[in-house]
Amino acid sequence: MSFTVNLTNSQAGEIIGKYHEFSVSLTNNYTLFRAKYKSAAITIFKTLTMIVQGTNAAAVYNEICEILEIEKTKESSTNSSSSVNLSVLGTDEVGTGDFFGPIVVAGAFVPKSKILVIMKLGVKDSKLLTDAKIKQIAPMLMKEIQYSALVMDNVKYNYLTKVHQFNMNKIKALLHNNVIYNLLPKIKDYDSIIIDAFTTKEKYFEYLKDQEHVITEVQLEERGESKYIAIASASVIARYLFLQNFEKLSATVGFDLPKGAGPKVDLAIVKIIKEQSERYLELVGKTNFKNLEKMKKKDNHA
Repeated sequence: MSFTVNLTNSQAGEIIGKYHEFSVSLTNNYTLFRAKYKSAAITIFKTLTMIVQGTNAAAVYNEICEILEIEKTKESSTNSSSSVNLSVLGTDEVGTGDFFGPIVVAGAFVPKSKILVIMKLGVKDSKLLTDAKIKQIAPMLMKEIQYSALVMDNVKYNYLTKVHQFNMNKIKALLHNNVIYNLLPKIKDYDSIIIDAFTTKEKYFEYLKDQEHVITEVQLEERGESKYIAIASASVIARYLFLQNFEKLSATVGFDLPKGAGPKVDLAIVKIIKEQSERYLELVGKTNFKNLEKMKKKDNHA
């Protein structure tokens, strides 16, 4: 039996202090602390993920929960153990909050036999990793597991939103479903398909009602990247592909495009309109974002 808990820095320090006398030598560069205690092994990785394994794991896990004042519920216990005991196909997306650049949805299949290997790479929610770290670990991750990804460029995005009146969640639903559909033939013996939730399950399938191939045996879970290493892996791969495409886009435009949708993006929009044209934004940006309309109004009042 195994249990996993995502720790804070202070919680990790508390556990290390409590079980320091039972510590054993580290076996790799990805581990922060290891201890053998009451027929159980306690491992804390540098990602601040703790795993409790062994014949007495449940009792030691319960003891740690009391120390950290973590509520032991049936649901959290299931989530804690599921990321270790289940082979999961997880999906996540990147780029939906960025005016410039594509939307990328990735799916990653992490069999339970490879969970520790992937954790040792330092994989976690891509929002918690620097771009440099993403570029370092993503190629190694992509060699270890089966994955699939779809990149929707700005031209396609603008066409779907303007001509077909698709909203962002419908676009995400289509991409997630297609990524899963593409990945399933490459894998077998999976336990669950889990999407990092961006809408309700009912609305998700409503968005897909006109599609020919719909994968129905899926779960949608909020903050899935913190519960399942497969979703965290998908987020890392999606971010890596987004960065690759974003850098190519910047090179095409001729200057480093800003990420997100803040004031720096507004300035970049003005620069592109002056140096190219407003129509050029169709190639590099999501033109239904409020940034463009705001800059056009400001320009009209100038």
